Amino acid sequence: MKTIDAKGQLCPVPLIMTKKAINALKGDEALEILIDNETSLKNVKRFLEDNGMNPTVKQTGNVYHLFVGKSATIPEHVSAEAWCSTEKPISEGYAMVFKQDKVGHGADDLGSILIKALINTLPEIDKKPRWMIFLNTSIKLTIKNSPVLESLKKLEADGVEILVCGTCLDYFGKKEELAVGHISNMYVILDSMNRADKVIHP
Repeated sequence: MKTIDAKGQLCPVPLIMTKKAINALKGDEALEILIDNETSLKNVKRFLEDNGMNPTVKQTGNVYHLFVGKSATIPEHVSAEAWCSTEKPISEGYAMVFKQDKVGHGADDLGSILIKALINTLPEIDKKPRWMIFLNTSIKLTIKNSPVLESLKKLEADGVEILVCGTCLDYFGKKEELAVGHISNMYVILDSMNRADKVIHP
């Protein structure tokens, strides 16, 4: 039996290795393929089955042993890469970035009414943000006596991560008044925005 070791290899490498090894088999020779991730296992197994073979799989610890005999030769024009698929990444959710303690520009009174309505509505919706980020004057929404403090506390209790700019709190002298969320820095804020599926700027 011939063995190829595709452990630690990402698609399409295990597929290319498998195609080459299958075509190099002689007579009744069998092939063992070692794979250590489920996505590559599924891809290689489907590749073999679609090309007229009947592989079997055994698992030892974190390693999959895929066995197949040479029942066909895979034509050179068949691209193994075509069977390469990856698992859909897990969604981390969206981020909301607030830059002021109101919504929009123009009438400040209206902007204040709108920001309260927006944040006070968030606890009631199904798809809540993963992160809420407060920069510049929006940090005033996270301190004592904020008109949206209770809603922010509900959101935090529901798993929303509230990041409050530490430099902004220092600038406005409000660090001691922070009442929800945690003080953050620009590295963490940028990392969270980068991880988010999308970023909303109210």
